[in-house]
Amino acid sequence: MTADAMEMVDVAYALSGGSIPADHGWRLFQLLAERLAWLAAEPRAGVHPIRGARAVAGEIHLGMRARLMLRLPRTRAQQALELSGTRLDIGDGIEVGSARLRTLFSHGTLYSQFVTTGTADEARFQGDVSLELEDAGIKCKIVVGRARRARNPDADIAGFSLMLHELSPEQSLNMQASGLGAARRFGCGIFVPHKSAAAVGA
Repeated sequence: MTADAMEMVDVAYALSGGSIPADHGWRLFQLLAERLAWLAAEPRAGVHPIRGARAVAGEIHLGMRARLMLRLPRTRAQQALELSGTRLDIGDGIEVGSARLRTLFSHGTLYSQFVTTGTADEARFQGDVSLELEDAGIKCKIVVGRARRARNPDADIAGFSLMLHELSPEQSLNMQASGLGAARRFGCGIFVPHKSAAAVGA
């Protein structure tokens, strides 16, 4: 296991509010960076996409179990607690509640809702992923899922959902710590343990 894998954690905050745009990655990061002055300069930081009940008109409704999660070096976790008690002006507005620290744990199957390598072509995407995994010394099976798109002020982001399985415990932790592809701060390339390969189509 690398030092990075041991150092990285998830900071999970309770959320309350109505709805937010399904494509919220860029706006969410801008708001977080306004409140955490160090976030934009932290190269290992990632912001998980917020999950909820998807509704019409490209919105996500936040339920009781909705969470804001940041993947951060453990040394930043205490500073990140400053977010608790703040309001984020996104969608209907969301209130950030108390936070809990979650240690990463190994699992043979990992899933990312959105991975981008800069291409919308599935064959090229799979080739990019295979090369990045090879460079990291990771051998596993790859399942490419649904095409994804997001927007920021500069460009559209294209990618796919992705599942990696038959990972060793060390590889699993290293992949969660490092991520895959680009745009981690906008919710891309962040992996979480998952039980079923059916998730790639979700």
